[in-house]
This record gives sequence, structure tokens and C-alpha cells, in this order.
Amino acid sequence: MPTIFWFFIAFLLLGTALMIISPIVANKKLMHDIKPLWGNKRPLENFIRPNHTYRYQFDTYKHKFNNETLIDEKTWSDLNLDSVFHNMNFNFTAIGEMRLFATLKNMFHVTDAKLLYNFTTNKDFRNEISLYLAQIGKAIYPTFPDQISSIKRNNFFMLCTYLPLIFIILSIFTPSIGITLTIFSAIFNMMLSGFLKKTYEQDLNSMFYTSTVIKKAYAIQQHELAPNIDVDFKHFVIARKFSGLLGRVNSNDETSVFSLLFKLIFMMDYHLFHLIQNSFKKYEDEVMACYEYIAHIDNHYAVALWRETLDHYTIPQVVEKDVIHFEQLTHPLINDAVPNDLAIDNHILLTGSNASGKSTFMKAVALNIVLSQTVNTATAEEFKYKPGMVYTSMVNQDDILTGDSYFMTEIKSIKRLFDITTTEKVYCFIDEIFKGTNTTERIAASESVLSYLNQLEGYTVIAATHDIELSSLLDNIYSNYHFNESITEDNISFDFKIKQGKADTRNAIELLRIMSFPKKIYNRAKSTANRNT
Repeated sequence: MPTIFWFFIAFLLLGTALMIISPIVANKKLMHDIKPLWGNKRPLENFIRPNHTYRYQFDTYKHKFNNETLIDEKTWSDLNLDSVFHNMNFNFTAIGEMRLFATLKNMFHVTDAKLLYNFTTNKDFRNEISLYLAQIGKAIYPTFPDQISSIKRNNFFMLCTYLPLIFIILSIFTPSIGITLTIFSAIFNMMLSGFLKKTYEQDLNSMFYTSTVIKKAYAIQQHELAPNIDVDFKHFVIARKFSGLLGRVNSNDETSVFSLLFKLIFMMDYHLFHLIQNSFKKYEDEVMACYEYIAHIDNHYAVALWRETLDHYTIPQVVEKDVIHFEQLTHPLINDAVPNDLAIDNHILLTGSNASGKSTFMKAVALNIVLSQTVNTATAEEFKYKPGMVYTSMVNQDDILTGDSYFMTEIKSIKRLFDITTTEKVYCFIDEIFKGTNTTERIAASESVLSYLNQLEGYTVIAATHDIELSSLLDNIYSNYHFNESITEDNISFDFKIKQGKADTRNAIELLRIMSFPKKIYNRAKSTANRNT
């Protein structure tokens, strides 16, 4: 028997062995990396992948939802929800990240108390499920199966996948012809594989990512503590059996040149892509159910671990009464934040000096309403609320691209609060209302806007202002609360505690003194202020 024949046999055996052994080694390493994650309160990956598409699921399917029930871009930006998302993003999978982003946009919810409990208390369950999720990974951010158009298969190309094997068998009987044809067919298939892969690589990656999703969904649902899924996995036997051999699903799949060459020579990706594609299109709803299942479980792991990082949290209580009641409420992005207690059963006007805590307090309340409705978590000792939509007008700035001034940007931001058409509860948070214009017009416009919002059914408004005059103008319809400071000879301090009533202190001029402005500036400013009081 010719030497080259034995070379091909050895190559096939080695390729097969590597495809079997490599995943075993990779999984052992993966489990070693997973075990300390919970104790260290960190994600598996501590970096943001350059190919991430967190918004993809939200942007693709948001048209199926009532737009007004979703968190709009202005509110998302004002509340620093990007930071909240990244703090919460302990997901193992790309589709988990996508779903969590969409969840914070109020498209989905993470509310399975049993699943959250099992992740928190059952180490074996947590590690086992984590391994399945990590095996799916984030190396690929797939196109969702219902967004992929079927690619017509070429029967000749399908035949080419068998040619090297046929010619190897032929070599047994006619070595000279068989070996020559084997070499030529191998080279041809390698070139053809490379050419074809360029034409459908994104779909290929998504297809093989999907195969792994289905395989892991099948494995997870067999665990007695895992949620059930209504999918007939017999429809996806080929996908489940071969997902580990195909595509570049994670960084550990192609650890060897041998396995890569093996796949190219036999055009395995092209062949199985078309075998799998038909079943995915035929049972598309079940494929999408697997996506949702995996992302749903991944999100619950992420939220469970995120809760462990918080100073404190509670499960919020939904009430019918139009009220927000909380105790020891803090901002979820601030470590060692000062907690506050309050019962909000009316519109609130917040007054107080610069840096006293007005904006942070409003953001804390707004964020906790969002988190309560999306991930069933509030950063408080107690949190009772009536669900509703959250809109903010807080962090405004000039827009160079549109030519809008600060004031015009603020006008547009507040105008959208009047255009909400819904029968649901609406929470509006407005910070430093109309600060972009002069004092006289600011007070007049603010009073008019806040009075108008009071007349809108189902609205609760929390507004902050430096204009203490507004407290008196709106006293009959807005409850007055304030934050204040303590000023010593050379220092100013804040307790960041909300108090009833309007502010009775001002600190802007005193800050000039404390920051060592020339005495002439401080004295002149103080004298002018006293005359105008």
C-alpha cells in the first residue's frame, strides 16, 4: 500500500481525534474559569467585545411593541442606563446580552423568582448551567434565525463533500489514480470552501451559533431545576449532533490546524449548513423559542449575580394605589450612597442648592421604577409602587449637528412629555427646568408647564429647580421638598437627605468664598444678593 495512502488515513484519524479531545480539554478549562466567578462577583469576560451588538434584538423587534411603553432614548441617556446595563451584564452569551439590553428598555422582564433563587443558593446547578451558557459564548453576535433568508444549495457542491472520501476508497484498488484524484479533490474543496464561505459567512456563523443554542437548550431543559421549554428537539437531531464540530462558535472550537484542514477538505461547513438550514426554516418558531429560553436563563443568572454586588436590595411590591413608597432608597450606581425614605402620593417640587442631591435623588427614584418593572429589583429596604411609564428631561445640552441651543434642546425634551398618548400611569422627572433662559421667563414658563402637567390624568411629576419662588407659586398642587447644606468658615457639606418644605438656604456665593475667589468679588456678590432679597 502506498505511503501517501497511509498518510491520508492517519490524517483522518488525527483530525477526528482532535475534534473529540479538544472540546473535552476546553470544557475543563472553562469550568475552572467559571467556578470562582460567583465568589469574585465578576463576569467571565472583563472586556467589551469590539463586535458586540447589544441593541440588535431591541432595534430588530421594537416595532412589535407599543413604542410608548419602551424606554425612549432621552430617558435612557438621562438615567445612565448604559452604565446600569454594563454593571448588570454578567451574561455568558451574546443573545443574553442582547435580551438584557432589551429588558432594560422594558421589552422583556426578568421575574422568575424560582430560577433566581436556584442560581443564588444552588452552587451545583449554577455551575452546571453556567458551563452550558459559556459554551455558547460571545465570539459571535448572531443574526436571529427569522431574519436569515434561505440560501439555495448547489447539488454539485454538495457532491464535492464526498469526493475525497470516494477517492481514498478508490486508492485501495487503483492507488496511482485514486491518490492523485484524492489530492486534487482535497485541494479543490479547500479552495471552494474558502470561496463559498465568503459569500455566506455571517449566515454560517449564525447558523452554527443557533445549532449550539439548540444543543444547550436541550441539555439545560433536562435538568430537574431548569424551566421547561415547549420544543420538539427531534426536529433538530443533526444540529444537536454536529454543532460542536462546525463553525467558529467560540474561541475553543478550532484549536488545531488539523481540524480546520479536515473541515475544509470535506466541505463540512457547506454540507451541514444546508442540511441544518431546512430544519431551522421549517421549525422556525421552535428555533426562536430556544433563543428566548437560553437568553431568559442567562439573564436570570446575570440579575442574580448583580444582586449580590448591591449594598442592599428588595423585591418591589406592586400596589393599586397611586403612590410610591420607599425606605432606604439608594442610587444603584453609587457605592455607599446615602439612603432616603419618602411616600410620594402627589407631584413634588424639589428645591435646594447646587450639589445638594436633587438630581441624584430623582434619578434614584426613576431608576428604581425602571428596575422594579424590568428585573423585579429595587435598591431599597422597601419599595412599593404603581407600575407606569418613565420619562425624563434632565441632562440637556447644545446640539451642534442640529444647531439647537441648550434652551431649544430643553424645550423639545419637555414638549415630548405632552405628546404621550396612553391610559397607563406616567412618571415624569424634570431637572433644573428651563435653566437655559433668564430668571423672569424661566419662572413664568416653569410654573405654566408644571401646572399643565398637573392637569394630565395619570401623571406624577417630580421636578427640581433653583428657583425657590416656584415653591410658592405651585404650593397648592405640588408638595415641596428640599435638600440643603451646612456651611462652616471654610467648608460646605451635604447630608443628601430629603426634607419636607422648600429650601431656605443658598450656597452659590458662599462657594466663591470657600474656593478662595478674591474678597472683592465675594463681598460685591453678597451685597448685591442682599439688596435683591
